[in-house]
Amino acid sequence: MSSLNCPLVVYKLGGSLLDWSGLPDALDWLCSRRPDAATLLVVGGGETADVVRRWDEVFHLGEERAHWLALESLALNEQLLQTLWPALRPVRSLTQVVSAANERVPAIVCASCFVRWGEKTGAPELPHNWQVTTDSIAAWIADVVSADELVLLKSTSLPPATTLQNASDAGLVDGYFPQAVVRVPRVTWVNLRASPVVSGETEWLFQPRREEQD
Repeated sequence: MSSLNCPLVVYKLGGSLLDWSGLPDALDWLCSRRPDAATLLVVGGGETADVVRRWDEVFHLGEERAHWLALESLALNEQLLQTLWPALRPVRSLTQVVSAANERVPAIVCASCFVRWGEKTGAPELPHNWQVTTDSIAAWIADVVSADELVLLKSTSLPPATTLQNASDAGLVDGYFPQAVVRVPRVTWVNLRASPVVSGETEWLFQPRREEQD
């Protein structure tokens, strides 16, 4: 398999942004944020995943089935992003990620396909439960593809001096995220709804601390 010929940044777009009218302009900002790097987009679940949560509460689907149904439900959100950003190329494996990155084509992960591919080919298996949301899935993907940075695109600002565990305890990221992200070199938090951020002027940064990894 050919190797990457440029830096790779994974962007996780929070599901809370999918009903925001400013999203198309924010995606334009995303295109210009790291002109030196390839872009790989992972879309959050938002209301789509919440439907599966309600199904699980009503029908007691079980964690395994609910996990895969929630992943499969992301296809609708992925289709929305491809509609808003037609240049996005769907990718389902590491080979496809590398190909898109080396061609400098922005890519969007088919989350269900990629997780199935990864777990079948020897990547560490994610817990199949509600503790894992698309935050952890994006971190897992960033690790699998050896990304240089994971950017969490959110609807709120991150309090100063927030650690990974603080963010998890406060529900800003999911419970598994501190474990999923430990091998990712750089983690950046962006409140995408803040207009200065959309212009690329402001970001919050937090990184795994060694004591959190031990």
